[in-house]
Amino acid sequence: MRRVATIGEALATLDVGRLDRPVEMGLAGAELNTAVGLARLGVPVSWVSRVADDAFGVRVVEALDREGIDAQHVLRAAGEKTGLIVTSRLDEHTVRSEHYRVGSAASRMSPATVDSSQRSRMLADASLLHLTGITPALGDGPRALVVELVALARTQGIAVSFDVNHRPQLVDADGMRAIVDEVIDAVDTLFCNEVEAELLTGESDPELALRALAARGPRVVVVKLGRRGAIALVEGRMLTTGVWPVALPTFPVGAGDSFNAAWIALHLEGVDPAIALPLSAWVAAQVVAHPGDHEGFPARTAFDAVRRDLESGATPAPALGGPADAGETAASITETEEVAR
Repeated sequence: MRRVATIGEALATLDVGRLDRPVEMGLAGAELNTAVGLARLGVPVSWVSRVADDAFGVRVVEALDREGIDAQHVLRAAGEKTGLIVTSRLDEHTVRSEHYRVGSAASRMSPATVDSSQRSRMLADASLLHLTGITPALGDGPRALVVELVALARTQGIAVSFDVNHRPQLVDADGMRAIVDEVIDAVDTLFCNEVEAELLTGESDPELALRALAARGPRVVVVKLGRRGAIALVEGRMLTTGVWPVALPTFPVGAGDSFNAAWIALHLEGVDPAIALPLSAWVAAQVVAHPGDHEGFPARTAFDAVRRDLESGATPAPALGGPADAGETAASITETEEVAR
């Protein structure tokens, strides 16, 4: 089966919840979440990063092994620290995330720490390289590394997918535009939300922004519209989907990453994008219905069952912007509030 390679940070997560409940620990990171989703769908995936030798770093490596993710290119950084996210619920729809990642082991990735031979091994036999805008926003070293990986992938004929994933606490709007400018001409599939689409194009209409982004090179552009759904332009073909209803409360973290995992897996399998778009939104709905960044990612059997229903017409794809059923909410496929520390 075709293999995916990705590179990014890993963060330990602590859900402080309520004072009368124990703190719950998990793992996160945009690219890591997508790697977990791909692995659960049976797609061979390699994840590359620098991980500290602290207790959190040990948990990261254990989790990679448990999920079946190839971690042979993960670098252990002695005496450094793993990034941390502390989450707390604000209301039924919103989770606040406080990030402690300054000086983390992952933020010190660079072309020097992940040298040319390691980069070549990382991409060996890969069909697709998945990246997000978070890694280059961590600092000059990670940014230079991402740019070099994109260039290497392009010379080797490896497809590149890129989720803008703008984090204002890491990089401002001008900086985010500059990062995208450096890679977009080599990107085959571009993911973003409607705020990011407007940031990159100046267009407030998501469809106009979608077309403007596609004109810059990507064959596929997907714009996620939060609780209204998503739109995609696939080699000139316009597609839309609504979102799938889920019961309250929702846990809107990892939604976009899980959407990406489903879309990439289906793309590699050659599935019709008209099926891939609502099915990816369905996966995001399963994730936001559970605590954690990827704990709710569905099993392959459930995924395939929904795919069959969509293909047969037994289950219609949700309409763009359709209302949720009574007692439920539309499952947002964009991320939640973040604060840097």
